[in-house]
Amino acid sequence: MSLKKDIDKLSDKALENSGVYRKYSDMDLANAMLIFMEVFMAKMHDRNDELKFTKKERLELAELSGKKFRETIKLFTGVDMHDVFKK
Repeated sequence: MSLKKDIDKLSDKALENSGVYRKYSDMDLANAMLIFMEVFMAKMHDRNDELKFTKKERLELAELSGKKFRETIKLFTGVDMHDVFKK
């Protein structure tokens, strides 16, 4: 099942409301992160195919990207995704 149409609709809606402050919950951030990670990991998979990475290299990169993304979210928002998903 493709999420492309839904992602297109969400991005259009976000652009329509650009510049308008909205209050989002930690779960809203987590949901947005999951959508981003779905697309990001698919793009990373394509790139790994192009570079002919081994399964081990792919797993290491996937783990590193998740760790760095989690650290970035926590650094700039104070939200730890591990805590959000524990709830």
